[in-house]
Amino acid sequence: MKLALGALLLLTLCSCKSSGIAQHRGGDLMGLDSFALASRYGTPASYQHQGEYLQLNYGSTAVGCQVIVLVDQQQRVAGWASAGRSCPAR
Repeated sequence: MKLALGALLLLTLCSCKSSGIAQHRGGDLMGLDSFALASRYGTPASYQHQGEYLQLNYGSTAVGCQVIVLVDQQQRVAGWASAGRSCPAR
C-alpha cells in the first residue's frame, strides 16, 4: 500500500514541479480496463512497475504530448497525468 501511495505521490510531485503537466484524478480514463485503454492509446512506448501498479508511458515530448497511466492489479486505470503542448486541454 505504501508503494501505491508513493506512485500516486510521484505523479502529484511531477505535476507541481514542471509547468505544463496536468494531473487528472477524475475524467474519462479513470476506471477503464487495460483493453479499453489499449484501444484508445495503442501500445505504450515504455512501462515500469511502481509497487502494486504498472506505469504505462504513451507518447513522448518529441511529439508534444506524453501521457502516464497507472494501472492497478485488476487492470483498471488508477491515475494518470499528461504533459506537452499537443495534449488536449482537460
